[in-house]
Amino acid sequence: MKFKIIHRNIREHGDLTDYIEHRLSFAFARMRHEVDSATLTLSDINGPKGGIDKQCQMVIRASGLRPLVITEKRDHLRQAIDRCLHRASQSLSRKLKRKQLRLRKTPRRALASPA
Repeated sequence: MKFKIIHRNIREHGDLTDYIEHRLSFAFARMRHEVDSATLTLSDINGPKGGIDKQCQMVIRASGLRPLVITEKRDHLRQAIDRCLHRASQSLSRKLKRKQLRLRKTPRRALASPA
């Protein structure tokens, strides 16, 4: 799984990067072989004004699925990261289960190539 972190209007520091990597490894431990790449974009929408303006957006590209985009806004950046990763993990798990069910329902003759 390739992973990329983009910071917009937020200072990048090692503690936050370590925190994100730890949370990612935990959230996608069971599904990491299905994920091709993931991009996490962190931004401060209002700048120094304050308010609910910390945004975390995650784009996941998994094999055989359309890109999955999850966006979360919160007061604090770590809250936004946690909630975004939780929602992304649940959504990806649900989509992979649906994909698996579709493959099971497909008749074997349709999967086999004509000889």
